[in-house]
Amino acid sequence: MQIHVRHRALVVGMAVSALAVFGSGCATSRQMALTKETPAFAVGPEQSLALLAVKLTNVYKTGYQPHLKNLRISALNEKGEEFAFDPGEPFRASEAENDQYEEFLVSLALAPGKYSFSNLWIRASGGLVFGNGVVPINSSFEVPPGKAIYLGRIEVLRRERQGDEPRAGSVIPLIDQAVTGFSGGTFDVKLFDGYDHDLALMTAAFPALKPLKIEKQFLPPPRAKPPELLQPAAAPQQ
Repeated sequence: MQIHVRHRALVVGMAVSALAVFGSGCATSRQMALTKETPAFAVGPEQSLALLAVKLTNVYKTGYQPHLKNLRISALNEKGEEFAFDPGEPFRASEAENDQYEEFLVSLALAPGKYSFSNLWIRASGGLVFGNGVVPINSSFEVPPGKAIYLGRIEVLRRERQGDEPRAGSVIPLIDQAVTGFSGGTFDVKLFDGYDHDLALMTAAFPALKPLKIEKQFLPPPRAKPPELLQPAAAPQQ
């Protein structure tokens, strides 16, 4: 797995736990803040807006195109609430074997504060076969009050795994995960500044953005594992 930050490559390892990743747990489901029908979006002391673009490309097991199901984001406060943001339908997509991708324009309505962006949850299916995978982000960001911010562009490529590269998903269930390309695949993740390109797409897609000033506030580099700050506290010894 390769993780790139802007134009600098950073190779890291990834650990995948099916139980931690795929269970919905106590995450609160949320929809995107904006659609083309949204007339206006008001930022203020208790509500801000975070924007990013996500593109998921696939060159492995193209008969089972992976689909982005949600973005997992948690509040770093006393409540520690976890959100599963449904990206909805892709902004544009292709099922062609030689050019297979989905692209999303993500808009998150968030209260001001600090957040952990843990992962992207991915699914692929066909017939009675279902597979799941996770793209680790494990980054953090802060949302200022009354602002609209752009976090960057995340581009993910699923390709065939080589050697001991981390898997795109768990190996269990054996048949489903193998057939759909998650146990035999890996993810390359790239984060970069696509501000001008993405904001042109977003303002055309979402009229509510036009009166807002959107500031750059890029995500820190993705990590294969959570930084110590975001790890759950160890249980006290008995």
